[in-house]
Amino acid sequence: MASSADVVAADEAKCPVPHAKNTPLPPGHPKVESVPTSKLRPPEGEHCIFFRTREDTPSSSMHESTPTTESTVPTPPLSPSELEHSLVLSSRKSALAVCQATQVQLMLEARYGAASPAMAPDADPTTDPDVAQIHALLRRHQPGTEPLRCIEFPVRTMSTQGDNNLRAPLYVIGGEGRAIWTKELEVALAAGSVDAIVHSLKDVPTTLPDGLELAAILEREDPRDALVVKADLPYKSLKEMPRGSVIGTSSVRRVALLRRAYPHLMFSDVRGNIQTRLAKLDADDSPYTALVLAAAGLKRMDLEDRITAYVTAPVMLHAVGQGSLGIEVRTPRGPLAQRDERMRALIQSISCWRSTWRCAAERALMHRMEGGCSIPLGVATEFEDHRDVEGQCNERLETPSELASTGVPTPRMATRAPRQPPPDGIYLTMSAIIVSLDGSQSCEHTEKRLCRTVKDAEQLGTDVADHLEHHHNARAILEEVEHHRRLAEVADQKRREGRLPGAAEVDRRFLPRDDGQPKVWEV
Repeated sequence: MASSADVVAADEAKCPVPHAKNTPLPPGHPKVESVPTSKLRPPEGEHCIFFRTREDTPSSSMHESTPTTESTVPTPPLSPSELEHSLVLSSRKSALAVCQATQVQLMLEARYGAASPAMAPDADPTTDPDVAQIHALLRRHQPGTEPLRCIEFPVRTMSTQGDNNLRAPLYVIGGEGRAIWTKELEVALAAGSVDAIVHSLKDVPTTLPDGLELAAILEREDPRDALVVKADLPYKSLKEMPRGSVIGTSSVRRVALLRRAYPHLMFSDVRGNIQTRLAKLDADDSPYTALVLAAAGLKRMDLEDRITAYVTAPVMLHAVGQGSLGIEVRTPRGPLAQRDERMRALIQSISCWRSTWRCAAERALMHRMEGGCSIPLGVATEFEDHRDVEGQCNERLETPSELASTGVPTPRMATRAPRQPPPDGIYLTMSAIIVSLDGSQSCEHTEKRLCRTVKDAEQLGTDVADHLEHHHNARAILEEVEHHRRLAEVADQKRREGRLPGAAEVDRRFLPRDDGQPKVWEV
């Protein structure tokens, strides 16, 4: 009679792929000693892209509190005098969103707050152009006020639909042009409850509500995607990982592009804030070998030491606007037009032209392709001096850990690039790729353009989109993606209509719905 050790040895002999200790097994793999069994269930249907856990709720070791479904609109400042001396910022409630809003708050306070050098008693606008510019903006903000008063920049936060629904994949609930992250904030902005919204630009639809506009795009943080390997695993890149390794991501773009380059890998949807995702990755019973996350979020949250490697072209092109912060304001009109014009001028003063031009090209491309959360679209934009500017600052080839070991400080981009665009223009190169969900089809195009204004950059993005549509098979790929979305939605609707009278509504995993909203778990 065979011993248990012989049975284990037989199982291991059946598998030609070596498994490192504590590396999660692929879904459906035979048991192997000292290797966690996968908790993931295979996707249903040949066009499904994500494996999923049997339960949406995290285990107790990875607990994440359920966010409230109520989105409270903040009340406006209490008095007209407070309105004249404050600019109320708003953001989502997540830790990353608050961190980003605080970054903007500090930038504005450094220029217009009590600690600003321009507010010092010895500040001389006749000899310092920066002080002169700040004083001019403050006088517009405070007409007839002497002496000039500093401005306060309080931050108000609220939850959005994307924050409240942590169970559905982003490509399902992001069907309204990705307004899932912005709608509640924009309602408050339009109502005058806040003066400006700090967004992750990749979450902002390319068509904004009437009466609202983007006033500034700040200096771009690293737009690349980052590989984060489970703690204590030895892998340094995706190509080192054994067949069937599960990569956690909530991005259709990442799955489609990675499937094209690494067909031996599997992918599972993972939601939650950055800390929650990392906890899910590192848990003893985690089904994930690694996650792919935005490098910018990790760096802003001081988690850059978790970056194992960057995933870049030709394997991965980043999302439109990834790494950039955009600030949305009211378009000046109506009885508050003068005040809103002053607010817009204050926000515009911290904008970065390099980031603005790059993102303008990317957003023009997505607008023409009618892009959203469900479109596997990747982009990359670079100026002709990228290697000497962004390449030496926010987008260095070395990972933060590698850079830290050298002891070489990273210069600020402001010290490497002119504050204004070159009068003769600058060449901007844009690459874009659209990939089918299974990675089997793709179309890509690269174009270079001399840009003298932001309109030139936008035209570049539009022209790249037109080339993809008319000279490649981009539209066919996008139609296939939408086709499978519609099929999944129809199937889900039939399930909802066919449930027994009085029975609790369930999703396709036969778990009760928490909010009554349809959720389609596979494309």
